[in-house]
Amino acid sequence: MKNSLILALVCVLAGSISVEANAQKTRNEKQIAKHAVSQEKLLDRLMKYIEVESWSLYDNVNNDWTMTDGQVEMAAMLAADAKALGAEVYVCPDNYVYVTVPSNLKYDVPTVGISCHLDYSQEAAYQGIKPSVVKYEGGDIVLSKEKVLSPDSKEGRDLKGLVGKTLIHTDGTTLLGGDCKNGCAAAMSVLETLMKSDMKHGEVQFVWCPNEDIGMSAMKIDSKHFNPDIYYDLDGEGATEVGISNFTAREFYVRFIGKDAHPGEAKAMGLGDALAAAAEFVAAIPIDCRPEHSEGTQGYMQAYGFQQNGIDWFVKLRIRYFDKADGERYDAIVNQALADVRRDHPNVGIEIHTDEIRYENVAYSLHPECINMLSAAAAKINKELDYKATRGGTTASMMAAKGLKGGLLVFSGQHAIHSVYEYTVLEEVHEAYMLMLHTIDEVSKLSFR
Repeated sequence: MKNSLILALVCVLAGSISVEANAQKTRNEKQIAKHAVSQEKLLDRLMKYIEVESWSLYDNVNNDWTMTDGQVEMAAMLAADAKALGAEVYVCPDNYVYVTVPSNLKYDVPTVGISCHLDYSQEAAYQGIKPSVVKYEGGDIVLSKEKVLSPDSKEGRDLKGLVGKTLIHTDGTTLLGGDCKNGCAAAMSVLETLMKSDMKHGEVQFVWCPNEDIGMSAMKIDSKHFNPDIYYDLDGEGATEVGISNFTAREFYVRFIGKDAHPGEAKAMGLGDALAAAAEFVAAIPIDCRPEHSEGTQGYMQAYGFQQNGIDWFVKLRIRYFDKADGERYDAIVNQALADVRRDHPNVGIEIHTDEIRYENVAYSLHPECINMLSAAAAKINKELDYKATRGGTTASMMAAKGLKGGLLVFSGQHAIHSVYEYTVLEEVHEAYMLMLHTIDEVSKLSFR
């Protein structure tokens, strides 16, 4: 009898939970439909952001934090837009823009985080950006007298599937800056819907970061303002790609300190040939470990800086890997190479200038529901996602290197980035925005599962 009562009570509770879950599902779907930002409004927001020339500038001398006037202007614009929506905004002295939207649920669910970056690259001409908006009808797009974006080119290969879509492209003399103004516009649109609707959701944290394109977007992150459980970085290319893993990126800089002596008296005077020592260290990298012999999730090692400073020589080494076993192997190679140099060149000093993880593989620290929530949201908008490994770094991977949760790199309609052929697909930016809204909705129902 007792067991029957317990079973009946469980069934009643389950039914109550099911009713509540369905009611919330219906409520949120209606709120999203009612308050969704239109493509036209998203385009206006995107074009406004593209007008701000917020490139980032790498300090080649000090390898240090820098801030351009355009980034400061962009941070102020984003902060003003968020405040106009009624959000509480914090802009730190380093021009990160933070917004937290509190939970309006009666129960706990994981905090969702959305990031993007407010800077763009200097890898192509970056001043005097003149964007154009066109409805693509197929064939070549004439950017200028000298530049044509063709579907038969590497840069334009995606065009074949974009007939009828709305494209924003350059005049062929500069890049566009869609990396990551697309993400900025999509994230701000998510914030707008949350602020203007009665959608039920857990806590949602936003951050717009400076200096991503010089690899420093997490350098001065404040975990008191951004430290989500389930994290998405709106900075991916195309319309379907989602990065679920990436390189661990170790930066290793070593200085070989020479001792000068006349070569005729080298033995007696204890010549320390730093050039020879540095060359031996570089030569110790096995051929099969070099980047030209790697693909997919294979790692690599690459000496990319070989600089003289008086009689000293400085070597910069990139170490990249997906698999921790590869990282251990590369570490052993570095340690053995340094030991051999010390043995062969006893008069040369060795000083490790930098040895740090710049990117961490997000796969190591993803929330267990991170992929499930995105996939469920994608099904809501009839979107197929292409999950893959990323041979590079993202804001999420930089965050992970700082000890925060890893996050997925989500598409944001970027194409041919960092080039004068760069273009954005408006419909894809809008899909990224809708995908994030539905993901927040999915997370809000986790307690019902």
